Amino acid sequence: MNFVKVTEKTIRQYDMLTEGQAVLVALSGGADSVALLLVLRELGYKVHAYHLNHCLRAGEAERDETFVHSLCKRLEIPCQIERADVQQYATQMGQSVETAARKLRYERLEQCAVKLGITRIATAHTADDNLETMLFHLARGTGAKGMTGIPPVRGRIVRPLWHAVRAEIEAYLYDCKQQFVTDSSNLTLDYTRNRIRHQVVPVLRAVNPHCAAAAARLAEQLREDDNTLNLMAQQALTKGRTENGIALSAFDTFPAVRGRMMIQMLTHAGVPMQQISAKHIRQLTALLASDGDCSCHLPAGFRAYREQGCLRIVFEPERLPIALFDGFCEPLWDTSTRLTIIRKKPEEVFRKTCDTFLADCGTINLGTLTARTAAPQDRLWLAGTRGFRQLKRIFADRHIPPSVQNRLAVIADDRGIIAVQSVGVDLSRVPCGSNILEIRFEGL
Repeated sequence: MNFVKVTEKTIRQYDMLTEGQAVLVALSGGADSVALLLVLRELGYKVHAYHLNHCLRAGEAERDETFVHSLCKRLEIPCQIERADVQQYATQMGQSVETAARKLRYERLEQCAVKLGITRIATAHTADDNLETMLFHLARGTGAKGMTGIPPVRGRIVRPLWHAVRAEIEAYLYDCKQQFVTDSSNLTLDYTRNRIRHQVVPVLRAVNPHCAAAAARLAEQLREDDNTLNLMAQQALTKGRTENGIALSAFDTFPAVRGRMMIQMLTHAGVPMQQISAKHIRQLTALLASDGDCSCHLPAGFRAYREQGCLRIVFEPERLPIALFDGFCEPLWDTSTRLTIIRKKPEEVFRKTCDTFLADCGTINLGTLTARTAAPQDRLWLAGTRGFRQLKRIFADRHIPPSVQNRLAVIADDRGIIAVQSVGVDLSRVPCGSNILEIRFEGL
């Protein structure tokens, strides 16, 4: 089957385009993108082109832009050409140039498509690109998702050359007598993907000349499996959803489904998935296997809680220590708690409540007085007990769940804890005279 027929079959197989539909082609000027432009035009689609000059590779970038402009002008294809300082963008975003270029390119493609009213964007990813991506993920360490390679369709992005190999593309361009440009950075071995392309793939092709097609078949099979498992995970989450999170019983399923349930929970909670690794999935799994209430930290300020027979993931911004002073009366962090700190006069009437604590000013260094969250080393000596106990054990004895523990304020100075919200005042700070500091919590 020739290149045009392969492309036509791929478009039909994945329902990429309707007959005569307008499509925006990402045109770099390289062999793959030029072949994509020509074959879509030959198949009768309304082709528009988009080229982004990354302002890299010195004169080559200008050469590529000129080539694209000339090609589209000769073929009478509408073309949008833009420039972007990718190096500066990469620095601002703290990303590699390669990652930044890809991100910016897709952003600009989407913007151009919206501007033109086009609902499909075609990129020139091939079977060879898919094979290289699968090998890259395999070498780096990946799960089944990474081995699904490059999807033929993702949102409005379609990849009509997904089943084509470079040899077919170059033969097609030769028959069309169509020139193209070559990116010199693709020839260097400085990049991992290039080493895979020039050193690993030739060895595989010597073993099996059709290894790219074999990889494509594997990717399709894994994608079908992944879609099925994701659907099972979604159904399990829906069935197990309660007002307190996902019921622990919902996770009593196959490990492959359980892992995807966790990934979907993380995604739904807004956790940046590029920061999630297998380590975090293991932490969530450990929560499920734990006895009693517990929690674990996740990236970007998120936290997972196992409480009340449920698992839930919430965003908890960092709660930094707050400097306190006589007369302080403000809400604490992102909680509903309002804290009042005030020195009482001997003749004043005290209105003691369950969350109002009195401390001896003579034991307090007001210059270092702070409100903070509980720390692992915190210890407290409460009235009626035999000595200091770990605060976390006091919390456990009082059945205070971890999510509430992390909201409670600890009032302390450089000498240690003075009082803990909803718990009590340290015995060493109990008033023994008239010089009293009132610590009042309102709300939780």
